Amino acid sequence: MSHSPETGSPGRAVVAMAALGAVGLLVGVLVGSVAFALVGAPLSIPSDAPSGQLLSTLAMYLGVAAVGGLYLLRYDLPLSYVRIGRPTLRDAGATVATVAVLLALAVALPVLIGRLGLPLTDHSVTDSVRRDPTVALVFLPLSVLVVGPAEEFLYRGIIQTRLGSVFDTWSAVAVAAVIFAVVHFIAYLDPANVPGTIVTIFLLLLPLGAILGIVYEYTDNLVVPALAHGVYNAITFGLTYAEAVGGL
Repeated sequence: MSHSPETGSPGRAVVAMAALGAVGLLVGVLVGSVAFALVGAPLSIPSDAPSGQLLSTLAMYLGVAAVGGLYLLRYDLPLSYVRIGRPTLRDAGATVATVAVLLALAVALPVLIGRLGLPLTDHSVTDSVRRDPTVALVFLPLSVLVVGPAEEFLYRGIIQTRLGSVFDTWSAVAVAAVIFAVVHFIAYLDPANVPGTIVTIFLLLLPLGAILGIVYEYTDNLVVPALAHGVYNAITFGLTYAEAVGGL
């Protein structure tokens, strides 16, 4: 049996979980790239086409989830470690409330940031959506079924839970939210607008991660932040699609 991860100093736990978060994303990107090279390229599927995005994104987030699964296996931890339970009516209400709060912040924060005269950047997939709006439709089911669950499994279920063994609850939520935000730097990186990338990471993604972390602790059920995260992403992609085709 492997040694339990519930040992060591808070500093070591932060470093280990930051590394796990970064490795999870990097492995995901690698798996997505390899999957596209093995399947998409031979079939002459454009990487920014809906089918290409579906293939690479599905593979990427399965890779992210696999890193979390390997962590559980490495330390001989049961799936209950990440606190997955059957959703209750209370959980359903918490999910709806969380999505509403995230959407409200998605509207209010960019306005506030704009009034402060600060720049922002978009997610890297936004360029593909602008070229072909149907790409956004691919992310509707992917967000709910794959992206939200995979990211919450790793960043809240494993990383936040591990940090909670060496910090108080609120500190664990805060540190996990910072890790979640920072590892997304590459996804939002605009080399011509690095300040905008930094603002986006810390003023948009950090609050999102913190809210999901708070909801996770409040409900003690990973299903709630996973579903809320996925539905929120799906709604934003739906709105992006509507705007791209002139529906908004």
